[in-house]
Amino acid sequence: MSSSSPTQSGSAPTVLRLKYLAHHPLRNDAEGLIEPSGLALAGNPDGFWTVSDDTDRIFRLWLDGSVNVDGSFRIGETGLEGIAECPGGEFLLAVKEETNEVLQIDIAGRQVIARRKLSDMAGFDAVADHFATGAGNKGLEGITIRPSDGAVFVLKEGRPGLLAEITPDLTTLADHRILESANGFDDDTVSSRRIDFSGVTYDSQRHLFWIVSDKAKRLYLYDWHGNMVRQSAALTCVHGSEGHLVRKAEGVAMDLSSNRLYVVQDQDNPDDDVSLFVFSFDWHDPGE
Repeated sequence: MSSSSPTQSGSAPTVLRLKYLAHHPLRNDAEGLIEPSGLALAGNPDGFWTVSDDTDRIFRLWLDGSVNVDGSFRIGETGLEGIAECPGGEFLLAVKEETNEVLQIDIAGRQVIARRKLSDMAGFDAVADHFATGAGNKGLEGITIRPSDGAVFVLKEGRPGLLAEITPDLTTLADHRILESANGFDDDTVSSRRIDFSGVTYDSQRHLFWIVSDKAKRLYLYDWHGNMVRQSAALTCVHGSEGHLVRKAEGVAMDLSSNRLYVVQDQDNPDDDVSLFVFSFDWHDPGE
């Protein structure tokens, strides 16, 4: 449908509609892609970037989810949970959950060229209590960039869920929002206390964040300035004649030129599928 924002004042109310198109097998034991965590559209765009938190490799994928072996490379860092391509296509940013750290990666040089812990950034005191030890494995899970000014946004998984804005030079935590039921992060089947957040991407057309939740199996469109979820939709796919929710959604990317949404699925156990799901999206009048 149109590219108009679902939040435009004075316009007719519209509802996000996701349509499942396909899914592609993603797991590749030979190349070490076993537990994908995070997804970013490559700038071309002819594929994606992803990471697998059990290996030190940055994976370049084709659009069908197969590994672009020549475009993938090792950086000597494991535990990565999210990835984003910087405007210009020369660098990547990734987050490391166990240290709550942001890494800058030179694509051509295939190496980490800078790293910064949240706790070393100016402004960290405002969120320090939310990253206190004892919070379990609920650190940074996602990262995205606002192209208009280069601002970086990192996503904390839970206890509590949090989205934080970092300056482009990675020196200052400029602002943050708690993601909770009060601002619309809820679901009919999962208590708000249990909802986690596993992937994020920025929509520069609508100025919203698209955030996926593993536990809720849901996509949220979040308005940073209004601090409110504007739309949400269940991540429903189709196998045969039956609909199923995408389990273990771990990353999200979108292509505005084709109105395609991509979700990467990790596994709960070794027998689960590891897949790249493809959806189309548009907006429709709820009276239709």
